[in-house]
Amino acid sequence: MPEHEFARMPGWAQAGVLAIVLLLGAALGFIGTFVHQSLPPIGLLLALGTVGLFLAGLRSWASVRSPAATGALGVAGMSAVLSLPTGGTVLVPGNLVGLSWTFGVALIALVVLAWPDTARLSRVRAVSMGETPEEKDPTAP
Repeated sequence: MPEHEFARMPGWAQAGVLAIVLLLGAALGFIGTFVHQSLPPIGLLLALGTVGLFLAGLRSWASVRSPAATGALGVAGMSAVLSLPTGGTVLVPGNLVGLSWTFGVALIALVVLAWPDTARLSRVRAVSMGETPEEKDPTAP
């Protein structure tokens, strides 16, 4: 069973990748928090679509869930920090679009992280569907 590139990395490189993914997730959360209210519902769809593609790309690239989970943490963390009212400014109002952004990020992260590793599932099916030599010719010694 071949390992993915992330699993073959040494520990320090994996930590570096996770740090970069956290920063990229925070940048997406920052941009998405500002964009989601612009031109409703186009801004919301663009922000959530970008987050979904980012997390799905991370999930498909690595054989483990940690890069996608770290990216989701960055997006959700930055979105939560910017949701706090500071100086009388509210970036995520309590309207339908704001609630959709808040819960949409969590829902996308949940779906992407819960999705099974399809490459591993196909390998398991291929092995289980293969015939053993005894099944081909039961009279052979």
